[in-house]
Amino acid sequence: MGRSQRTSVGTAILVDMATAPLVKEHDILMEGHAQFVTLQSPDNGTLTIVNIYALRSSNDRTPLWRRINQAEFTADHIIVGGDFNHLEKINCKGISGERQMHRREATAWHHMTLQYGLVDTWRLDSFCKMSKKEYIYDNARTGADLAVSRIDKFLVS
Repeated sequence: MGRSQRTSVGTAILVDMATAPLVKEHDILMEGHAQFVTLQSPDNGTLTIVNIYALRSSNDRTPLWRRINQAEFTADHIIVGGDFNHLEKINCKGISGERQMHRREATAWHHMTLQYGLVDTWRLDSFCKMSKKEYIYDNARTGADLAVSRIDKFLVS
């Protein structure tokens, strides 16, 4: 239990016994919020998987995106996935609150996605969408004040 008697935050990457010998490298990037594992395939190169549980505040998320950037993954393929906890629109009228992405965070976010060539799987034509709903979060407002986003997502290189 966490200090507040609620479940504490954290991330985990689980691999089965057949996959364990493929683990080349693993580490925690930010305690409780990001970790990675790099797998070495005997035939198909390397894959790094980064698991994210981002903080709710834009100011607190900025160091997370910077830390992932500083890791300088050299894998052939990269997957970054999890709960990103942010809205990708920057300073949009009518959007307020913790999940709004501010300019500093947006800069770190875009630098990270460009460095690794990351694309949101939802935007790929080859991604099989099980629903027409394009978002998982809304701020329960209507009209111009409505903000919607997918705060849980997977980015691939």
